[in-house]
Amino acid sequence: MFTITIEDQNGQVADSFSFDHGSYTIGRLETCDVVLPSTSVSREHARIFIQNGRCYVEDMGSANGVIVDGQRVVQTRDLGTASQIRVGDYYLYLEYQRPTDRKKQDVLSTLFIDSGTEHHKLVRINDSFAGEEFSLSEQENTIGRTDDNFILLSDSSISRHHAVIHKMANLYMVEDRGSSNGTRLNGKALNSREELSSGDIVEFGNVEFVFLEGDRNINPHDYAVATGGTTGIANYATFAVLLIAGLALGGAVVFGIYTLAGDSDDAAVVDEDPLQTQIEKLIEQGKTQLDMGNWDNASASFDEAASLAHGRPEHEEARQLRDRVGLERQGAELLTEGDRLSEQGRHSEAREKLLQIPEGTRASERAASTLAHLDSTVSHSLRSEARRLLRRGDTEDLPEAYEKAAQAYAINADPDFEALLQEVEERLEDEGIEFEPVARR
Repeated sequence: MFTITIEDQNGQVADSFSFDHGSYTIGRLETCDVVLPSTSVSREHARIFIQNGRCYVEDMGSANGVIVDGQRVVQTRDLGTASQIRVGDYYLYLEYQRPTDRKKQDVLSTLFIDSGTEHHKLVRINDSFAGEEFSLSEQENTIGRTDDNFILLSDSSISRHHAVIHKMANLYMVEDRGSSNGTRLNGKALNSREELSSGDIVEFGNVEFVFLEGDRNINPHDYAVATGGTTGIANYATFAVLLIAGLALGGAVVFGIYTLAGDSDDAAVVDEDPLQTQIEKLIEQGKTQLDMGNWDNASASFDEAASLAHGRPEHEEARQLRDRVGLERQGAELLTEGDRLSEQGRHSEAREKLLQIPEGTRASERAASTLAHLDSTVSHSLRSEARRLLRRGDTEDLPEAYEKAAQAYAINADPDFEALLQEVEERLEDEGIEFEPVARR
């Protein structure tokens, strides 16, 4: 018997159903077997079905795709005995339970899921996909060119992991993740995390969006016309102002040169400490290379700066930055390896790699959303395996069930995980099996 538990946008269990045969459509239409009312869910988004005793999921041409254990489903995928399925804003957790009898159970009627709280959204503008909407329902709404992102943008100007929009209660913050073509907010390049306000224009590479409340609608074509007209006038006005300012500045410079030429005492400006200037220049060059991820060039600049600054305590910064390059390089390599393992579905191994990333590095910030997803996937998988062993009823399986329940609880200390831990402990006590109780958090 397979059971699917549905979590809504707020992480609350919305409903569950069990089945051992049949086919069930999931989508936004009321004619679907499971109705998920969200703009991030397509009209007919996916289909879950049983074939030869195995459970499969099929993407029915949805806009935002079907993600199973962090990987996008291309056509159909075998869900095994435990899987995490993402459909738009919702998470569906599949578990296989050994049946106690042979009665078949079906979804008897359409299952409606409450839409919950509306989230803000991004509406695409100024290209052939204008009007496409993405609901920002996650705490970490990742944006990029690969399937592991919450918002997938297939455009050559988009990096693999381009940007992220953080959701904190009613506050949304946008942050670039070291993308090649950058992220801009209202025309200004992002250099740090910035708060979003309704109506803001956000550009990821060449792809442009407007940030809006979830229940607000716009006509993207009207918006594009308004934006284009204003920009054109503003550009001409800016050019005229700059031209006048440039002429004035040029005259002032010429006048200054003639004035200074007559005063031999002030004509030459001497750098009082050329070594200090060179050290500062090398440090700035190193910081630029560090920002770009060019570890060897950054290390070379900081090494040279530290060598020149020998005996100058005020330049401890050069040595500290040189040490930081090593940590950043290590973090970037671990992040790449963790992403690779995650894409292969090797979630436990991927999680272990990401946990090794040094704290405070940029890689640790970028790994946060992936690590949160892996924590959820791995803990639910461990919980499912512990339940399977527990339901088998074999005494020799109880220690292994307790070990897996403890591992799941160590990752996720939610009440459901603690309740499972308590249940296994009670079974162990009933059977007279000694165990080391797990400390509660």
